Amino acid sequence: MAAFDHAACPPAPGRPAPVRAGVAMRVLRRIGEPAAMLLAVALAASQAARAYRAHREGTAPLPGLRVAGVPVVGGDLSAVAAAAETRRVRVRVGEHVETVAVGRLGGRFDPSATRRALARVGRSGDLFADLAARAAARRGAMDLPPALSFDPASGLAFAEDLAGRVASRGRSMRLDLEARRIHPAVPGRAVVPADALSSFAVALATGAQEVRVPFVELPPPRGEDDDRLAGLDISVLLASFETRYSTAPSDRDRAHNLEVGAVAVDGFVLAPGETFSFNEVVGPRTAENGYRYAPGITAGELVDVLGGGICQVSSTLFGAAFFAGLEIVSARPHSRPSSYVDMGLDSTVVYPDVDLRLRNGFDFPVVFHMKVAAGTVRAEVLGARRPYRVVFERDLVEEVPFEQRTRPDPSLAEGARVVVQRGRRGYRMVRRRLFYVGGDLVHTETANLTYPPTVEIVRVGEGPDGERPPPRTFPPLKTPARHLRIAP
Repeated sequence: MAAFDHAACPPAPGRPAPVRAGVAMRVLRRIGEPAAMLLAVALAASQAARAYRAHREGTAPLPGLRVAGVPVVGGDLSAVAAAAETRRVRVRVGEHVETVAVGRLGGRFDPSATRRALARVGRSGDLFADLAARAAARRGAMDLPPALSFDPASGLAFAEDLAGRVASRGRSMRLDLEARRIHPAVPGRAVVPADALSSFAVALATGAQEVRVPFVELPPPRGEDDDRLAGLDISVLLASFETRYSTAPSDRDRAHNLEVGAVAVDGFVLAPGETFSFNEVVGPRTAENGYRYAPGITAGELVDVLGGGICQVSSTLFGAAFFAGLEIVSARPHSRPSSYVDMGLDSTVVYPDVDLRLRNGFDFPVVFHMKVAAGTVRAEVLGARRPYRVVFERDLVEEVPFEQRTRPDPSLAEGARVVVQRGRRGYRMVRRRLFYVGGDLVHTETANLTYPPTVEIVRVGEGPDGERPPPRTFPPLKTPARHLRIAP
């Protein structure tokens, strides 16, 4: 057979000439090991270059590429489509933030555009950048955002829903007595759906993770007390005072009256130089104003009256005002000592004739805070600062015995006696209010108070066949301290 002439049969165009193993070994021995390594590198580079040219001429995505976190296998984008429209982004309108699927914003998966984006990866023409992209794809580190088209009808539907949910007319200034601060007015807010739609379209086109929706700020509504609340400082507790009340079911109507009266006073702003009238602020104690019948003192006797118990509200407020240093314009003690407050710190009210009137002699406004809960009536006087520390002193001057009155009762057996109202001794006393600045006494107010004795009323039987109830026993009357000092 004739020998094969390589020179006569050159290799096909584009293909390297074959190298026989023996020839290659002789070549390697002649050029030495360093040169052999260089040759190997050159051959590898040649092969990589041929692979890179083949990839650039194709359209298949790089192996390992992901879209929206979903691996692309064989060009199948069905799983990508579901993930693309359920991808969630933040929608922000001012301080309002919610998380929404892009599909609700009008985003629709575009498979054609996504395939074109996949085909461009690793085909930039920059060898090193494209090789780095190929390596990242193989590691699963190359994740592309899906291409989305925009459906204006769907986006507008969500924009209109969003506008309705975030719309606000704002809020006027608000007094927060528990936190002892004034909350400033809050402007209103309105969203124009067309403006929101533009924000959706831009965010979907850029792949943004948050959509900022523009809104129109509306002026806050003006409240009735805005002028009085502007610049008001209630950060300091000038004084507080508490009294206890019964929470027994039999006293629920009286407790209800306490709540109604306290609500009327709570939050009242007393400006410098102004005078507070309890009767004007609370109003008549009528059923129309929410009051119920409960025990109250009338002409020295305990009887059921509309608004019974309201004097506990006025007395508790009086105690707080006393220790806060407010001027006492008008305050009358009860016609009999009260069980819930020390003598000298009570103030009875009877609409419209007997009133509690207090004047703010400070150069800053004060606010009354009243609360009725869990058996306690609490009154606070709040303001910018506490000018004085106030001390209460009381000295008992005279004790006046009570008289007894009998009332014939034919329903009782002859000679039977039933105490309808227990008698109580009366008192005359001197009350002093001491004003201190630091440790120095700077002012003293003195008042003479009288508590008339309470008549004891006894039903006396006259009927020959009337009932004879067992005699009632009472605990002994307490004698008040001759001297009492309260220094909060």
